[in-house]
Amino acid sequence: MSFPYENYETLAEPLTVYYPTGQDTLAHWVFQTIDKAGKLLTQLLGLPLPDIEILLVAPPDWDTAPREDTEAPQIMLPYWTGEITPPCIVVPTQLDPIIGNPTQEKLAYLLYHQLTLAYLEADPRSWPGESPLWADEWQMHFAASWLSHQISSQQGVVMKDLHEQYAEIFEPEPDGKTPVTIRGFDWYEDTTPEDYLVFDLLLEQFAADLLAHYNPKILPHFLDLYRKDTPVLLSDEVVEMLETVLGQGSIEWLDDLVYF
Repeated sequence: MSFPYENYETLAEPLTVYYPTGQDTLAHWVFQTIDKAGKLLTQLLGLPLPDIEILLVAPPDWDTAPREDTEAPQIMLPYWTGEITPPCIVVPTQLDPIIGNPTQEKLAYLLYHQLTLAYLEADPRSWPGESPLWADEWQMHFAASWLSHQISSQQGVVMKDLHEQYAEIFEPEPDGKTPVTIRGFDWYEDTTPEDYLVFDLLLEQFAADLLAHYNPKILPHFLDLYRKDTPVLLSDEVVEMLETVLGQGSIEWLDDLVYF
Protein backbone atom coordinates (compact mmCIF):
# COMPACT_ATOMS: atom_id res chain seq x y z
CA MET A 1 0.00 0.00 0.00
CA SER A 2 1.42 3.38 -1.02
CA PHE A 3 1.42 6.43 1.22
CA PRO A 4 -1.71 8.64 0.79
CA TYR A 5 0.03 11.92 -0.09
CA GLU A 6 -3.21 13.07 -1.72
CA ASN A 7 -4.77 13.34 1.76
CA TYR A 8 -1.98 15.56 3.10
CA GLU A 9 -1.42 19.31 2.98
CA THR A 10 1.86 21.09 2.20
CA LEU A 11 3.51 24.02 3.95
CA ALA A 12 4.73 26.91 1.84
CA GLU A 13 8.24 26.86 3.34
CA PRO A 14 11.77 26.51 1.92
CA LEU A 15 11.56 22.82 2.88
CA THR A 16 8.58 20.82 1.66
CA VAL A 17 6.55 19.67 4.66
CA TYR A 18 3.65 17.26 4.20
CA TYR A 19 1.21 17.10 7.11
CA PRO A 20 -2.27 15.80 7.97
CA THR A 21 -5.19 18.21 8.06
CA GLY A 22 -5.44 19.92 11.42
CA GLN A 23 -1.72 19.57 12.22
CA ASP A 24 -0.53 22.88 10.76
CA THR A 25 0.76 24.16 14.14
CA LEU A 26 2.90 21.06 14.65
CA ALA A 27 4.04 21.19 11.03
CA HIS A 28 5.25 24.79 11.43
CA TRP A 29 7.03 23.89 14.68
CA VAL A 30 8.77 20.89 13.08
CA PHE A 31 9.92 23.04 10.16
CA GLN A 32 11.21 25.80 12.44
CA THR A 33 13.02 23.23 14.60
CA ILE A 34 14.71 21.66 11.57
CA ASP A 35 15.52 25.10 10.13
CA LYS A 36 17.23 26.35 13.31
CA ALA A 37 19.15 23.13 13.75
CA GLY A 38 20.22 23.08 10.11
CA LYS A 39 21.84 26.52 10.36
CA LEU A 40 23.86 25.40 13.38
CA LEU A 41 24.85 22.05 11.88
CA THR A 42 26.05 23.77 8.72
CA GLN A 43 28.31 25.96 10.85
CA LEU A 44 29.61 23.02 12.90
CA LEU A 45 30.09 20.47 10.13
CA GLY A 46 30.90 22.78 7.24
CA LEU A 47 28.28 21.07 5.10
CA PRO A 48 25.24 22.61 3.37
CA LEU A 49 21.71 21.71 4.38
CA PRO A 50 20.96 18.50 2.48
CA ASP A 51 18.12 18.26 0.02
CA ILE A 52 15.37 16.79 2.20
CA GLU A 53 11.64 16.87 2.77
CA ILE A 54 9.64 16.41 5.96
CA LEU A 55 6.69 14.04 6.20
CA LEU A 56 4.50 14.45 9.28
CA VAL A 57 2.47 11.24 9.55
CA ALA A 58 -0.83 10.54 11.30
CA PRO A 59 -1.00 7.22 13.24
CA PRO A 60 -3.40 5.47 10.80
CA ASP A 61 -0.91 6.06 7.96
CA TRP A 62 2.27 5.12 9.83
CA ASP A 63 2.57 1.61 8.40
CA THR A 64 2.53 2.97 4.84
CA ALA A 65 5.19 5.68 5.38
CA PRO A 66 8.29 5.27 3.13
CA ARG A 67 11.16 3.34 4.76
CA GLU A 68 14.01 1.07 3.74
CA ASP A 69 13.48 -1.74 6.22
CA THR A 70 9.84 -2.80 6.14
CA GLU A 71 10.64 -5.76 8.42
CA ALA A 72 11.87 -3.63 11.34
CA PRO A 73 9.51 -2.86 14.25
CA GLN A 74 7.32 0.06 13.20
CA ILE A 75 7.54 2.08 16.40
CA MET A 76 6.38 5.67 16.03
CA LEU A 77 9.61 7.65 16.28
CA PRO A 78 11.16 10.05 13.73
CA TYR A 79 13.50 8.50 11.18
CA TRP A 80 15.41 9.46 8.05
CA THR A 81 14.87 7.53 4.83
CA GLY A 82 16.57 7.59 1.46
CA GLU A 83 13.90 5.31 0.04
CA ILE A 84 12.38 8.27 -1.81
CA THR A 85 13.86 11.25 -3.68
CA PRO A 86 14.56 13.67 -2.19
CA PRO A 87 15.29 11.88 1.09
CA CYS A 88 12.84 12.50 3.87
CA ILE A 89 12.63 12.86 7.64
CA VAL A 90 9.46 11.03 8.65
CA VAL A 91 7.85 12.30 11.85
CA PRO A 92 4.84 10.80 13.67
CA THR A 93 2.23 13.19 15.01
CA GLN A 94 2.23 11.07 18.18
CA LEU A 95 5.37 9.63 19.74
CA ASP A 96 5.55 5.96 20.64
CA PRO A 97 4.98 5.17 24.36
CA ILE A 98 8.46 3.60 24.49
CA ILE A 99 9.90 7.12 24.60
CA GLY A 100 8.16 7.88 27.91
CA ASN A 101 6.66 11.30 28.56
CA PRO A 102 6.24 12.81 25.04
CA THR A 103 7.69 16.28 25.61
CA GLN A 104 8.49 18.86 22.96
CA GLU A 105 12.14 18.75 24.06
CA LYS A 106 12.26 15.02 23.33
CA LEU A 107 10.72 15.44 19.91
CA ALA A 108 13.24 18.18 19.11
CA TYR A 109 16.11 15.91 20.22
CA LEU A 110 14.83 13.09 18.01
CA LEU A 111 14.54 15.49 15.07
CA TYR A 112 18.09 16.74 15.62
CA HIS A 113 19.31 13.14 15.59
CA GLN A 114 17.68 12.40 12.23
CA LEU A 115 18.72 15.73 10.71
CA THR A 116 22.33 14.97 11.67
CA LEU A 117 21.99 11.60 9.94
CA ALA A 118 20.73 13.41 6.83
CA TYR A 119 23.83 15.65 6.91
CA LEU A 120 26.17 12.70 7.36
CA GLU A 121 24.51 10.74 4.56
CA ALA A 122 24.91 13.76 2.25
CA ASP A 123 28.62 14.12 3.14
CA PRO A 124 30.48 13.12 -0.06
CA ARG A 125 33.29 11.46 1.89
CA SER A 126 33.20 7.68 2.09
CA TRP A 127 31.94 5.80 5.12
CA PRO A 128 34.12 2.96 6.42
CA GLY A 129 33.12 -0.28 4.71
CA GLU A 130 32.53 -1.96 8.06
CA SER A 131 32.68 -0.43 11.54
CA PRO A 132 31.22 -1.02 15.02
CA LEU A 133 27.69 0.23 15.57
CA TRP A 134 28.64 2.68 18.30
CA ALA A 135 31.15 4.40 16.02
CA ASP A 136 28.36 5.69 13.80
CA GLU A 137 25.69 6.20 16.43
CA TRP A 138 27.59 8.37 18.92
CA GLN A 139 27.96 11.03 16.24
CA MET A 140 24.19 11.59 15.94
CA HIS A 141 23.62 11.62 19.69
CA PHE A 142 26.47 14.06 20.20
CA ALA A 143 25.13 16.48 17.59
CA ALA A 144 21.56 16.16 18.91
CA SER A 145 22.71 16.89 22.47
CA TRP A 146 24.75 19.87 21.31
CA LEU A 147 21.80 21.27 19.37
CA SER A 148 19.55 20.84 22.42
CA HIS A 149 22.07 22.83 24.45
CA GLN A 150 22.41 25.54 21.81
CA ILE A 151 18.75 25.99 20.90
CA SER A 152 16.92 25.22 24.16
CA SER A 153 19.69 25.71 26.75
CA GLN A 154 19.19 22.07 27.68
CA GLN A 155 21.70 20.82 30.23
CA GLY A 156 22.65 17.18 30.63
CA VAL A 157 20.39 14.55 29.10
CA VAL A 158 17.01 15.23 27.47
CA MET A 159 15.44 11.83 28.22
CA LYS A 160 15.55 12.41 31.99
CA ASP A 161 12.50 10.29 32.85
CA LEU A 162 13.86 7.33 30.90
CA HIS A 163 17.26 7.64 32.56
CA GLU A 164 15.47 7.44 35.91
CA GLN A 165 13.30 4.54 34.76
CA TYR A 166 16.32 2.59 33.49
CA ALA A 167 18.74 3.69 36.21
CA GLU A 168 20.00 0.12 36.66
CA ILE A 169 21.68 0.15 33.24
CA PHE A 170 24.25 2.60 34.65
CA GLU A 171 25.10 0.47 37.69
CA PRO A 172 28.50 -1.21 37.20
CA GLU A 173 29.04 -4.91 37.80
CA PRO A 174 32.05 -6.38 39.68
CA ASP A 175 34.25 -5.87 36.59
CA GLY A 176 33.63 -2.12 36.84
CA LYS A 177 31.52 -1.89 33.69
CA THR A 178 27.76 -1.76 33.17
CA PRO A 179 25.85 -4.90 32.04
CA VAL A 180 25.57 -3.36 28.56
CA THR A 181 28.29 -1.05 27.29
CA ILE A 182 28.36 1.20 24.26
CA ARG A 183 31.22 -0.74 22.71
CA GLY A 184 29.73 -4.12 23.57
CA PHE A 185 26.28 -3.56 22.08
CA ASP A 186 25.40 -4.87 18.63
CA TRP A 187 22.26 -5.35 16.55
CA TYR A 188 20.89 -8.86 16.07
CA GLU A 189 17.69 -10.25 14.59
CA ASP A 190 16.24 -10.78 18.07
CA THR A 191 17.20 -7.32 19.36
CA THR A 192 14.06 -5.67 20.73
CA PRO A 193 13.15 -1.97 20.67
CA GLU A 194 13.67 -1.95 24.46
CA ASP A 195 17.20 -3.35 24.00
CA TYR A 196 17.98 -0.61 21.51
CA LEU A 197 16.49 2.00 23.83
CA VAL A 198 19.07 1.00 26.46
CA PHE A 199 21.83 1.52 23.87
CA ASP A 200 20.36 4.93 22.98
CA LEU A 201 20.28 6.01 26.63
CA LEU A 202 23.90 5.00 27.12
CA LEU A 203 24.84 6.96 24.01
CA GLU A 204 22.90 10.01 25.17
CA GLN A 205 24.81 9.93 28.47
CA PHE A 206 28.06 9.59 26.53
CA ALA A 207 27.14 12.64 24.44
CA ALA A 208 26.28 14.66 27.56
CA ASP A 209 29.55 13.67 29.24
CA LEU A 210 31.56 14.56 26.14
CA LEU A 211 29.91 17.97 25.90
CA ALA A 212 30.62 18.64 29.56
CA HIS A 213 34.35 18.15 28.97
CA TYR A 214 35.11 18.89 25.31
CA ASN A 215 34.43 21.39 22.54
CA PRO A 216 31.73 20.44 19.98
CA LYS A 217 34.36 20.77 17.24
CA ILE A 218 35.53 17.28 18.22
CA LEU A 219 32.77 15.97 15.93
CA PRO A 220 34.03 17.47 12.62
CA HIS A 221 37.60 16.59 13.66
CA PHE A 222 36.54 13.00 14.27
CA LEU A 223 34.78 12.89 10.90
CA ASP A 224 38.02 13.94 9.18
CA LEU A 225 39.60 10.76 10.52
CA TYR A 226 36.56 8.49 10.26
CA ARG A 227 35.21 9.30 6.81
CA LYS A 228 37.90 7.49 4.89
CA ASP A 229 37.60 4.72 2.35
CA THR A 230 38.58 2.10 4.94
CA PRO A 231 37.35 -1.47 4.32
CA VAL A 232 37.12 -2.41 8.02
CA LEU A 233 37.46 -0.36 11.21
CA LEU A 234 37.75 -2.21 14.51
CA SER A 235 36.41 -0.80 17.77
CA ASP A 236 39.90 -0.21 19.18
CA GLU A 237 40.82 1.75 16.06
CA VAL A 238 37.80 4.01 16.53
CA VAL A 239 38.82 4.56 20.17
CA GLU A 240 42.27 5.60 18.93
CA MET A 241 40.59 8.14 16.63
CA LEU A 242 38.65 9.52 19.58
CA GLU A 243 41.85 9.72 21.63
CA THR A 244 43.52 11.68 18.81
CA VAL A 245 40.60 14.11 18.67
CA LEU A 246 40.08 14.49 22.43
CA GLY A 247 43.74 14.89 23.27
CA GLN A 248 46.11 13.94 26.06
CA GLY A 249 44.61 12.04 28.97
CA SER A 250 41.42 11.22 27.11
CA ILE A 251 41.97 7.47 26.93
CA GLU A 252 42.00 7.33 30.74
CA TRP A 253 38.87 9.48 30.84
CA LEU A 254 37.11 7.18 28.39
CA ASP A 255 38.13 4.06 30.30
CA ASP A 256 36.71 5.55 33.50
CA LEU A 257 33.23 5.82 31.93
CA VAL A 258 31.49 2.73 33.33
CA TYR A 259 29.27 2.36 30.24
CA PHE A 260 32.04 2.77 27.62
